[in-house]
Amino acid sequence: MVTFRCWSRKRYAAFNSLKKIVKICTLCLAYNIITGMSESRAQASNDSLIINNYEIDDIIVSPNRTPLEEQQASRISTIITKAEIERAPVQSLNDLLRFIAGVDIRQRGPLGVQADISLRGGTFDQTLILLNGVNITDAQTGHNNLNLPIDIESIDRIEILQGPAANSLGANAFNGAINIITGNSKPNHIRASGTYGQFGLFKASANISNTISNFKQFASISSISSDGYIQNTEFLNTSVFYQAGYSASIGTFDLQAGYNNKDFAANSFYSLRFPNQFEATNTEFTSIKYQSNTRIKISSTIYFRRQRDRFELRRDTLPYNHHLTNTSGITLTATAPTRFGKTSIGLGLRNEQIISNILGLPMDVPMEVSGFRNDYYSKYYNRLITGVFSNHSITWKKITLIAGVMAYHNSRITGVSFYPGLDISYKLQSHLTVYSSINKSLRTPTFTDLFYKSPSQQGNQNLVPEKALTIEGGLKYNSSSLRGNISIFKRMGYKMIDWVKDMSSDSLIWRSMNHSNINFSGVEGILSFTPSPENRVERIQTLSLSYTFLNADWNYNNMLSKYTLDYLKHQITLSVDTWIIWKLFVSNRVTYNDRNGLFQDKRGQLVAYIPFWLIDTRVYWKSYYCTLFTEANNILNTKYYDFGGIIQPGIWVRGGILFDLDYRR
Repeated sequence: MVTFRCWSRKRYAAFNSLKKIVKICTLCLAYNIITGMSESRAQASNDSLIINNYEIDDIIVSPNRTPLEEQQASRISTIITKAEIERAPVQSLNDLLRFIAGVDIRQRGPLGVQADISLRGGTFDQTLILLNGVNITDAQTGHNNLNLPIDIESIDRIEILQGPAANSLGANAFNGAINIITGNSKPNHIRASGTYGQFGLFKASANISNTISNFKQFASISSISSDGYIQNTEFLNTSVFYQAGYSASIGTFDLQAGYNNKDFAANSFYSLRFPNQFEATNTEFTSIKYQSNTRIKISSTIYFRRQRDRFELRRDTLPYNHHLTNTSGITLTATAPTRFGKTSIGLGLRNEQIISNILGLPMDVPMEVSGFRNDYYSKYYNRLITGVFSNHSITWKKITLIAGVMAYHNSRITGVSFYPGLDISYKLQSHLTVYSSINKSLRTPTFTDLFYKSPSQQGNQNLVPEKALTIEGGLKYNSSSLRGNISIFKRMGYKMIDWVKDMSSDSLIWRSMNHSNINFSGVEGILSFTPSPENRVERIQTLSLSYTFLNADWNYNNMLSKYTLDYLKHQITLSVDTWIIWKLFVSNRVTYNDRNGLFQDKRGQLVAYIPFWLIDTRVYWKSYYCTLFTEANNILNTKYYDFGGIIQPGIWVRGGILFDLDYRR
């Protein structure tokens, strides 16, 4: 028997997900039973259409292979909606993620140029990045993980899973995963925008969605550029993306393809000794996904990602570092519901290959670099990563239990290793859930970890995967207007990979190694208030506050850490979105970052990170067809560093216009 527990016009609602017209004559009675008799009150009009949303049940998220209600899922999963993205005072995905509890964005370049992303004190290589559920993580280095073929206007929502997920998502979901969902919830819609600001900032983007019967399409194009906020920080970032989906009687088919090109001046990005660096990356990505409509769900995905990376330690001065990374993979999954719960089994194959003049083992015959005469690829490396997994979930009364295990094999390492996980939750009340989990995870060394060599860095071919055991517990509250959670976790990491060197000022070489065991302890709390339409608080749209505390227990034997120990010890984020008058709104974000760790300045002296506050504001006028906005980042003009010695922009003001048009209405 099929039982519908939720209906609405939202994409994840049960009726809408059928992709068919469903005529039901009992909804009027059902809604009257739910809402009851209520008093009618006159309200001030703001000349905009107000549509009431009734939250009847929890939405579905997929932190595990088998989907569960969010309230039952035994993890912290954060969902950033389209409306929240549009209100935020940002122009890039990197800036948006800075406001999420437990997410650490360490920018070298602003506005999507380059940023290292980590969760809960991990490093940038320990977070799995997915685009519409497909692994798009870069094998060369985590510095390139956010080289995505989309702009912020193309994002429909973002799903963030806090905590390890090796048994459900595979290797490199060491501390969690971020899944970026693209598209537009409106079936036939055009959006175009333009932005202009300080430092020669110019951004233009456009996207279109189209639905004809069972066939859906979405396409976008964008470009953003700047003259730079200081010398040697100019950039140009261009993206093109296409997505299509088709629903047939045998199942659903999804296709996505994208292209991203970045050219950016990289002032001191990788070493303060070389301020005149430059980098250019070119990323191509495509995937095809199928899921059956049968009782036993069969799904498969094939994907391919290629990235070309040219790095100039001294701009316009030979030699250049050339890298060509090819990543391809296939996943097969079968999910079967039974009277004892849901069981998923599957297989994941991922081949990672690099051709380079710096990274890898010597080639027999060098290959000329396309477009660069007399430049040759001279090194090569390839590995095949195999993951076999099994997960089972069962719900009995108020208890939900999820157990799973992944078997992992790397063709460059002898043997098979196993990574189990166990999650459990108990529903104390209709809105309150207590949960706990224990999971083992791993992270495979990148090609940079293994082979990179420069005047200031030396890789290590003998590295093995770093591993961790994480224990977590907490409470989650979820009602129509108030959501919150508090979690406590401990991560015991061993054989951790880091770049380290002696603390003396004359020590120049950073070396990668499985250096130490590090235990992280953390507390994370989030409280978010969104007034319901029938009980709206005057002027407030949303109000949220989050706090994260981290502490590491480590022994580095008087060595200086480049990444692992530079975590956010204290992180506070306050978000306030309010209606001012008529169609005028304002959004404010206040953040506080207190980073642990030390870095060496240009003179080689050790410097501690200084805590700082940032305030970002967006004021906008919004109608159905047009939005005018102006926003300012870092309005206090705070001097701060996300990464040792690389100064970030001061106050940056910009404004723009956004057009929305429905066609075939």
